[in-house]
Amino acid sequence: MIPIQMSQIANKLNAQLIGDDCLIDKVYTDSRSAEQSGLFVALNGPLFDAHDFVSDAREKGADGFLLERKIALDKPQIVVKNTRLALAELARLNRQASDAEIVAITGSSGKTTVKEMVASILQQSSNILATKGNLNNEIGAPLTLLDIEENTQFAVIELGASQAGDIAFTADITAPQVALVNNIAAAHLAGFGSLQGVAKAKAEIYTSLTQQGVAIVNEDCDYADYFKSNIDCQMIGYSIESESDVYATEIKLTEAQSTHFNIQYQGKKQAINLPLLGRHNVANAVAAASCCLALDISLAQIAEGLSRITAVDGRLLEYPLSHGRRLIDDSYNANLSSVMAAIDLLANYANTTILVLGDLAELGDYGKSCHQKIGLYAAEKGIDKLYTYGDLTEFTQQAFRHSKGINNNNGLNQFHFSDQQKLIQQLQKEANAKQTILIKGSRSARMENIVHALREIDKNSSLEQASYSAETSIASPRGDY
Repeated sequence: MIPIQMSQIANKLNAQLIGDDCLIDKVYTDSRSAEQSGLFVALNGPLFDAHDFVSDAREKGADGFLLERKIALDKPQIVVKNTRLALAELARLNRQASDAEIVAITGSSGKTTVKEMVASILQQSSNILATKGNLNNEIGAPLTLLDIEENTQFAVIELGASQAGDIAFTADITAPQVALVNNIAAAHLAGFGSLQGVAKAKAEIYTSLTQQGVAIVNEDCDYADYFKSNIDCQMIGYSIESESDVYATEIKLTEAQSTHFNIQYQGKKQAINLPLLGRHNVANAVAAASCCLALDISLAQIAEGLSRITAVDGRLLEYPLSHGRRLIDDSYNANLSSVMAAIDLLANYANTTILVLGDLAELGDYGKSCHQKIGLYAAEKGIDKLYTYGDLTEFTQQAFRHSKGINNNNGLNQFHFSDQQKLIQQLQKEANAKQTILIKGSRSARMENIVHALREIDKNSSLEQASYSAETSIASPRGDY
């Protein structure tokens, strides 16, 4: 944070400073993280009230407090009607005090990966800030903006949404120079109502751009024309399917399922080696490259930054297992398009392919049809086996088996589970042949539990085998005397 006086904060918020003035250079909403010269913002929600932890923050050393009601303290405090809105305005103030160039990224899927790619490219020669994890909502985005310091040159801010207006709120505070909608897919449909509703909500990010800004548009997205109609500044289009301002050619999957391709831009071509799984990550990489080209970053720097990227936990991270098996952890989250992309990846493997799928959340009235589409698509792509967990994935299982010509009344319950432990046990029964197992589902399905369990079981099994082999070697004569 760029240091600021409590009196300046009070003036910005049209509020009164109670107590002596002091300098603030950090902001906290968690009392356990408070430090000296820090401002503790007491957020108030339906399930919590951080005012109950003001004394804890004081003991940790917080020097200032932003509250919704006056509390007896020996430290300065500012009282406002709504601390969430005040936090956002404080973030705006910090952003306005900075000369950092900001890239704002949203989309239905892949936005965290694109954010990490942009950060990997920019951090080669710059002091940058990037959203930690997926702190992208009306609290996380302001907290990220408050981490901007005087020497920050670039900031990469991820913006999420679960309803209309969310992006407009955070993008207005962020005031980016470059903005991207990565894609539109069936995600949070319960909040948006339809895909058109998703597109309209995500397009709010473009309205935050001034005429000097640059809008990055995915030309492969069905809503590209709609986005363009809402943009009043320079645009850079990108594609992995056809020629555009920035586009990919000669896409090749290596045997290790990483990718090699060329990026084309203004008549120049740059080879890219991307150490990530999946063709959809080529689209993510071209999106990231487009954002950086808007900031006048060279193609050579882009190639170097992309070559250094590593997979984000829970997003197509591959682990070797015993018996020649392969486990792909894509459990972090899921929507219709990301599941389709995962199936595309899984279908590329030559050995037995197993998809383990948990329920997709927040689909509203589209829940049944979306889950059925996944089952049909998995069968169409030749996935060998499907294991499902939850409620809605039963429709996925039925569609998969029907498409493969399997009697749905014969063995359906052997492949659909409401108990993760039983699913894990069934997977272990099949651990005697070369397999590629991909695990995916929404956050609420907690599919990472299955990933952790399979890895732990495999680890213990390997240790037991190693111990047995060592004991046999010690107990048996070598026979070479």
